[in-house]
Amino acid sequence: MEQENNARSVTIADLWDILVHRLWIIVLVSFLMTGVVFVYQTLTFQPRYTSTATLYILRQGEDESKSQAKEDFTLALNVVNDCTYILKSHAVLDEVTDLLSLDISYDALSKSLTTRNPDDTRILEVSIESESPEEAKRIVDSVCEIGSRKIQEAMGFNQVNLYEKGIIRSEPSNRTGLLTYAVIAIAIATVVYVFFLVKTLLDDRIRSEADIAKYLHLSVLGDIPNANEPANKHGDGYYYYGAKSNRAEMRERRKEEQKHGKHQD
Repeated sequence: MEQENNARSVTIADLWDILVHRLWIIVLVSFLMTGVVFVYQTLTFQPRYTSTATLYILRQGEDESKSQAKEDFTLALNVVNDCTYILKSHAVLDEVTDLLSLDISYDALSKSLTTRNPDDTRILEVSIESESPEEAKRIVDSVCEIGSRKIQEAMGFNQVNLYEKGIIRSEPSNRTGLLTYAVIAIAIATVVYVFFLVKTLLDDRIRSEADIAKYLHLSVLGDIPNANEPANKHGDGYYYYGAKSNRAEMRERRKEEQKHGKHQD
């Protein structure tokens, strides 16, 4: 025996209808929640500044051939992670901390250090994030100077040059941009829309003649006018007129009963 499938299906028209009828709620909630995020970020914002220095990695010696130079170029591209590991090692960061008399732990300093290798280059960009732009520059310069020496000793590179020292940037690097707030607003709007979509899917009430025919497989023979109108609402509805007539008849009956009672007395 085949089971009837009464599951509510959703069409593109239904999705569009939800968007149109709930658009003002979606926009309002998205705007308010994004505003809350903005206010929270503003009140709790602690500026951080980033300074970036550049290391140039070279292993080729003056007497090496072109084929060896090509091999060394490929090798230099493949040792970026090794260089990053050495730069974040205790041997480098502890010496930097002692040299600059920094009041910062090794773990905090290690997390503030990031590296990036531009595609197809032997350049390693080293960045330090700190609460002060001047301090960020001093730290990144020291890390690169000490780290280049440690890399040469550990990995056998003939030259690891500090190609460009860090610069002082006055603009905080952790400020939230407008694009981020736009993404947050879109994400919130999507969540609100999905909420209304799920609510529609879970709503199994019969609302129209089309729903009766679709889910109950029945034909509608007729409907009652103004069936949803309250009995005490002014208007021309059938139920209002009937309720009004009944109340008038009850008042007339009470008057008749009172008259009969007086005559009997």
